[in-house]
Amino acid sequence: MNQSIKNSENTQFSNVMPVWKFCTLYLFTGGLYQLPWAHKQWKMFKERETLNLSAWFRAWFFPFYLYSLAQKAFAIAEEQGYREKHSPFWVTLVYWIFLVLQTLPSVWGLISIFAILPLITVLKAMNYYWEQQQPDLPIQESFTGREIVWIIIGVILWLFIIIGLLTES
Repeated sequence: MNQSIKNSENTQFSNVMPVWKFCTLYLFTGGLYQLPWAHKQWKMFKERETLNLSAWFRAWFFPFYLYSLAQKAFAIAEEQGYREKHSPFWVTLVYWIFLVLQTLPSVWGLISIFAILPLITVLKAMNYYWEQQQPDLPIQESFTGREIVWIIIGVILWLFIIIGLLTES
């Protein structure tokens, strides 16, 4: 099973996603980037474990499936020798706390952007797994075309948010 990504020059890249890149995409999109990221994770598990599931469904309802994703990510990373012990329960609980905080009025709702923190633990576990599985493949440090599209969408969304906050006053 070939899990590597190819760019336009046919160079294969590892599935490792640098934390800085994930954070940038997450912040620029106001958290929307978690949808394609979660889809990619679920798609990998579906193929790896021949599961009968919809990766897009689990991505769209990501908060409800975060626990099982974290559980699977920590388990496969641990199989490869990952030493960090994280609790899928605590990852999910902290994520949900930040989701609930987004219901606060005005600027206080923006605190939900910190929901990225528990996701980083899952990302690091997956990165460790991919580092073990694809040690000879280089890591894609630059943004892909799709990621640039996500950044553009995110900038537009942030402009709408800022305009909305300014007109609220």
